[in-house]
Amino acid sequence: METLMALVLTVGQATYHVKYTFKNVEATSSEVKGKINCDAKECEFLLAVPVKSFVSSDSNRDLNMLQVTEAEKYPVATAKGKFPKDVLSQKDAKIEAQVEFHGVTKTYSISLMDKAEKAKLVLDLDAHKIERPSLFGIKIKNEMPVDFNLKWKG
Repeated sequence: METLMALVLTVGQATYHVKYTFKNVEATSSEVKGKINCDAKECEFLLAVPVKSFVSSDSNRDLNMLQVTEAEKYPVATAKGKFPKDVLSQKDAKIEAQVEFHGVTKTYSISLMDKAEKAKLVLDLDAHKIERPSLFGIKIKNEMPVDFNLKWKG
C-alpha cells in the first residue's frame, strides 16, 4: 500500500463495561495509541492499548482483572484491519477488525461514529479464554462492550 495520507491518534481513550447481575463496572484507559494509513481507496489501521492502563473506581477489582487477563503475559490488546477510505468522511459506518486480546485473535464488527472519532465493539470474553471474574459467586457477563473516543491528526 502506497501511503497517500497518514493519521496519528493524538488523544485516545477506551472504556470497557462489565456487568454483574446487580452491578455495572467500567474502567478507562487514556493510553490508546493508533495510526491510519490510506492510499487512494483503502485505509489500514492499528490501535493498541496497554491492558494495565485500565482503571476503575475499585482498585481490588482492577487487580483481579489484571490477573484474569494475564496482563504480565499479554500486556497489549490490539485491533487492526482495513476499510474503504470514504469511511473517514461518514457519520456512521461498520468495519471489521482483528482484535488480539489475551493471546487470542478474533474478528469483530466495529461501529464507527462521527467520522471515526468514536467507536464501539463488544468483546466475547469466553472466545478470548478469559476466566470471568465473579462477585458473590456470580460471574460477570460474557459480553464486554468497549467504547473508544479518538482524535486523529494528519
